[in-house]
Amino acid sequence: MKKLFYLICICSAFLVDAQIIRDSELISKMEKGAELMALGKYDSAQILFQIVLQNKEKLPSEMAYFFGRNSFHLGKYKQSINWLNKYIQLKGTKGRYYEPAIVYLQYAEDEYLRIQRTQAKQFETDLENAEYDCGGLEKMLCPVCHGSGVVVQAGIFDEVYKTCPYSLGEGYLSCEEYNLFMRGEMEPKLKE
Repeated sequence: MKKLFYLICICSAFLVDAQIIRDSELISKMEKGAELMALGKYDSAQILFQIVLQNKEKLPSEMAYFFGRNSFHLGKYKQSINWLNKYIQLKGTKGRYYEPAIVYLQYAEDEYLRIQRTQAKQFETDLENAEYDCGGLEKMLCPVCHGSGVVVQAGIFDEVYKTCPYSLGEGYLSCEEYNLFMRGEMEPKLKE
């Protein structure tokens, strides 16, 4: 029984030592990644950071800063924002990297917003210039009345049914009218 106990103790000690060695190797990878990042080798740093993220059970808070800053340099602005915010939440204003984290967070937010605005403008342009494919159909369901030919509005006491001002009660638009409507260029046929 004593031999079994000693064997269990030796195995446990070996496992603890192996875990300590593994943790120190991962911390070394994180520090090497930080050095590579400082040298502008962002892709190489990313590989090391991802190894640490995937294998270390409990991440040091500095990892959030390193990964967030490196993500900024790789153009992954949303990811950068998330990780830098996490670092600031964990360490607050007392963190070793608080000042650069704030600076890179602002950079990432500015770039992310710039991209969002550009995409929104491009989307608007695409919508304005789009020619919708009617799939060979001569008529499309009216997007206002959804093919019913009437528009239901809330009245004082009850609902009020009115003829659809775009389809004139038919419930359909020609392909050309449909394209005009979708681009915001079609005026109602029926004025109220």
